[in-house]
Amino acid sequence: MTKPLPKVRDSKGSVTLGRLLGRGGEGTVYEIADRSGQVAKLYHQDVSSEKASKIETMASLQNDRLLSLAAWPLDLLRSTDGKPVGLLMPRVDGHKDIHNLYSPRSRKAEFPAADWRFLIRSAANTARAFAAIHETGCVIGDVNHGGVCVSDKATVRLIDCDSFQVSVGARRYLCEVGVPTFTPPELQGKRFRGVVRTPNHDNFGLAILIFHLLFMGRHPFAGRFLGRGDMSIEKAIAEFRFAYGANSSTFQMEPPPNVPPIGIASPAIASLIERAFAQSGVQDGRRPTAKEWVADLDNLEKQTKACRINASHYYVGGLDHCPWCRLEAATGAVLFSFVIKTAPLGGITGRIDVGSVWARIAAIPSPGPAPNLPDWNKTAPSKEALALGRQRRFRNAAKYAGLIAIIVVLMGAMPAAAFIWIVGGLFVLSGVSKQSGDGSESAKFRDAVVRAEGHFKTLKARWDQDASDQRFTTHLRQLQHEKEQLLDLPNLRRRRYQELERARERDQRKRYLEAIQIEPAKIPGIGPGRKAMLASYNIETAWDVSEAHITKVPGFGPALTRELMKWRQVVESGFRFDASKGVDPRDIAALDRDVADMKQKLEQSLINGPQALTKIRDHILAQRIALKPSIEQAGKVLAQAKADLSAI
Repeated sequence: MTKPLPKVRDSKGSVTLGRLLGRGGEGTVYEIADRSGQVAKLYHQDVSSEKASKIETMASLQNDRLLSLAAWPLDLLRSTDGKPVGLLMPRVDGHKDIHNLYSPRSRKAEFPAADWRFLIRSAANTARAFAAIHETGCVIGDVNHGGVCVSDKATVRLIDCDSFQVSVGARRYLCEVGVPTFTPPELQGKRFRGVVRTPNHDNFGLAILIFHLLFMGRHPFAGRFLGRGDMSIEKAIAEFRFAYGANSSTFQMEPPPNVPPIGIASPAIASLIERAFAQSGVQDGRRPTAKEWVADLDNLEKQTKACRINASHYYVGGLDHCPWCRLEAATGAVLFSFVIKTAPLGGITGRIDVGSVWARIAAIPSPGPAPNLPDWNKTAPSKEALALGRQRRFRNAAKYAGLIAIIVVLMGAMPAAAFIWIVGGLFVLSGVSKQSGDGSESAKFRDAVVRAEGHFKTLKARWDQDASDQRFTTHLRQLQHEKEQLLDLPNLRRRRYQELERARERDQRKRYLEAIQIEPAKIPGIGPGRKAMLASYNIETAWDVSEAHITKVPGFGPALTRELMKWRQVVESGFRFDASKGVDPRDIAALDRDVADMKQKLEQSLINGPQALTKIRDHILAQRIALKPSIEQAGKVLAQAKADLSAI
């Protein structure tokens, strides 16, 4: 038997509850039968007079801007006997938990069209919502990703507003809860009861949310500690150990592997991040305000440009490469869902006529092989070299004749030692011969050969590279290969579809495990801080959990690894393969996107083929004209230097 709905009223009269929308740890949310834009939240526990007074005070502060940015309390709800039981608030439809946006894995499913510009815009709108709250004199206090929701248009709504700190005149209603991974250093480890929060405290949590959005779900204090012992996120926050900062090495921290560096943002944004997490930030007003973030984030979005390789990638225009391409190549993870541009290709829309395009490519004449260089081997020695050679030969002949005469005289004087004089004479003649080849007059000729040889080799290397037809023929072969790939695309799609059919059970299992996230799971010993650390090391779902991955995460020893593996095993035990299901439509769509992207790139390359080949051909012919006089002159100089050295 269905339990009857509670009867409640607001300050204007009776409120008729409708369908149950959701149940949380604090209360239950219902539709209101005759008010489509409002909902009722009824608390599980009795509502204190302090809480009731707070809700009424917040309702008195409502304005159009607050109501557009937050599920702000509209009125106090009471039971028929006048007892406070809940509150009336705007209905938030079409918005999802911000965690689903900044996590790359869930973003593909929940926000498939989101690129980095969308993340920047969402961050700016989150800052706008914080600014609106602060303008009322209120403080959010319990900043966390469960209190911020984002739509597919990047609009932001804050929820759970009844936990905010509210100040009106001398009356102050405190926020006495908080999530450690979003709590500033000065409040880490403290009990929140009796603590007065400030906008500067909120600004720390806001910076965490913005960092999550801009840096692919990473926590700024989740890094590798280079000192002894474990370093939890909470402890790292308390000790200002910002893992991505300019002073991270001073604090013995380094970011996890394969993460976006802080330099992917503009210098202005990087400066705000450093300020938000610096030690000086504990001083009231030193952290960037929500309004500061809005201005610089709006400018950041204007500075982005599209990647030439991947249409789904946008990044800051001042960078010399796309950081997302590098990260995806390094990790194999897809950070943003792929988008195919529909712009016409080179003025041709639809499928190109491959035969016609190839005919234009084949019509480009080849530059042919590089012309043969002259043969300089018959170069005659110079007069100077010939004269020097004659002089050296004459001097050597005189030396030999003198030595021989001396040996003959000595042999006549002492015939018994004839053998000794002959052997000694041969050694002396050998020394004279060697000495005659090392004269200083030949040094300049040897140096001339070395210099000429070096210059010629440099020019010859340029000639072989720039004057050869190798680049032309290589590019032509590449175009031929691309034409064959284009014609084979239907067969390629067929083969890859067959692979998907064979892998249906594996892919069903993967999708099942990817859908179960670690963040909301209850796993012994693994709280919000450790979950944030896991996410910073790309472990977000049951699919990501493996011993090999967990052992790389700081603070996860054998005990916690066992708990995570046990949780995954329990989750996986619920998987059932459905043989009646065909290939997942999402896999087919991904396959078709890949094939369409390949087709687009191949067609564009072939369309550009004639122009590219013409440019290569013209460059080769121009280089031949430019290099030929220089290399011919260098060849003559080298041949002359060699002939002269040989002559002496």
